[in-house]
Amino acid sequence: IINSHMKRHINKVAVIGSGIMGSGIACHFANIGVEVLLLDIVPRELNDKEKAKGLTLEDKVVRNRLVNDSLTASLKSKPSPIYHQKFADRITTGNLEDDISKVADVDWIIEVVVERL
Repeated sequence: IINSHMKRHINKVAVIGSGIMGSGIACHFANIGVEVLLLDIVPRELNDKEKAKGLTLEDKVVRNRLVNDSLTASLKSKPSPIYHQKFADRITTGNLEDDISKVADVDWIIEVVVERL
């Protein structure tokens, strides 16, 4: 039996997919005070900058490049989807291989990935 007076509070969400839409959704949740876990895939290869720095596909900065680059682009867009840059601190980034277990701690999961049918 479901009590109609029960209220469900969403304090933390996970957004799977950090493209334009996923990063934007993450920002809007951060705007209203919700903690966000923003995840995306691990890159399959190093870019030229990473190669020049001697990084490998195992380095965290490489493994989180896609999600961090997407969020950075979203935060810099005009108009920005984040109301105050400080609100971006509510967004934690990661990748689907290393950080998927963290979704166990969220109240709601939103999937926003590219569909290639």
